[in-house]
Amino acid sequence: MTLLVLLHAVLTLAWLGGYVYLLAKAGPLLQRPRVQRALGRITGVVLIGFGLAVATASA
Repeated sequence: MTLLVLLHAVLTLAWLGGYVYLLAKAGPLLQRPRVQRALGRITGVVLIGFGLAVATASA
């Protein structure tokens, strides 16, 4: 059981480390105003979609 916990911790650390590395490399691209506007619009559409799905879901 201890081995599984340690394996899970190592895999999580590797995954999050890779995620941070990729985002650090993509930082300049993500800071461009055009990209930020696009991400904001996409996020807004997704949140509105989730809201509509919740509003129309039957209880």
